[in-house]
Amino acid sequence: MKKFIGWILCILTFPVPAYPQDPSPFDFSAGIDLYYAYDFNKPANRDRQYITQAARHNEFNLNWGFVKAAFNNEKIRANLALQTGTYPQFNYVLEPNELTRMIAEANAGVRITDELWIDAGIMPGHIGYESTFSFDNEMYTRSLLSENTPYYQTGIQLSWAINDQFDAKFLVLNGWQNISETNNAKSVGLQLNFRPLDDIELNYSNYLGNESTEVNQKKIRFYNNFYARFDLDEAFHIVASVDYGTQEEWDGSDQGHIFGIMGLFQFRANEKFHLAARIEHFNDSKEILVPTGTPNGFKNTNVGMTFDYIPFSYVKCRVEARSYFSPDEIYNEGEVNETGTFVLVGSIAINLNREVFGK
Repeated sequence: MKKFIGWILCILTFPVPAYPQDPSPFDFSAGIDLYYAYDFNKPANRDRQYITQAARHNEFNLNWGFVKAAFNNEKIRANLALQTGTYPQFNYVLEPNELTRMIAEANAGVRITDELWIDAGIMPGHIGYESTFSFDNEMYTRSLLSENTPYYQTGIQLSWAINDQFDAKFLVLNGWQNISETNNAKSVGLQLNFRPLDDIELNYSNYLGNESTEVNQKKIRFYNNFYARFDLDEAFHIVASVDYGTQEEWDGSDQGHIFGIMGLFQFRANEKFHLAARIEHFNDSKEILVPTGTPNGFKNTNVGMTFDYIPFSYVKCRVEARSYFSPDEIYNEGEVNETGTFVLVGSIAINLNREVFGK
């Protein structure tokens, strides 16, 4: 018996060579974005107008909180992300099922060839430069161009990695930012992303679909977005974006036009301090996307600046100032209306992912 025990101890203590392990296909992440916004127009019901990010006035609140589980290997991939906060409260208000408002992502994909993937489910929107999560954007609040294009979409997507520099996506969707179908028609979209150099990115996205909720009526929307990103060096970063869309008006008499242009500049003093500024003009005079009931519709020019302090790679403390201007009195100030408003926002955002916890 003593010899047997001795052999077991020898086996257990014998040095075993270490072999590299493949990273787990499972990944978990989470994020929170806490904010305080002060709108100098002091809206009576505390709801800030025409936006979904940092949407409550004079109130400490959660803009967006999410938890996400992902699976990814050589053949299949899947994502499930649940959310809460004032962003989904305002942005998913038209979804009839309250449970679906909790879903930020729910999709799965299969690799067809080395270059082709097909995915289906609830996915992030494919139009525009800015991400849903403020942590990933140069400015804290999103531009009006991004606010008025889909944050999320439901359908099927074919992704083609043509080469190391060029990607393409083709999508068939339920519609313009909706989970539940609103008519019998399906919409299509395209995204082309080209990176001629590591510090240059060019992107074109479009959308074509019927936005009528009446079964026998057509209101065709054709929307286009182009953006260009340039990293001048490690410190300076600029983005330019142009949107143009058309849609048949609701009375069927004519076609309305949507136009927007945005320029963004960021200066990174070092890893801890960043400064960004943005100027934007958005014109929806026929009120296709934003109803106001005013003579000039929704015309808006806005400027803003964000200062970031990044104490750790997964934490951002931000302060933003932003002014909005319109030719019409579209902003509520108590019982009267104003042509503009000024907003100050403070935020702390935390992004917890595999890089934070280690592999």
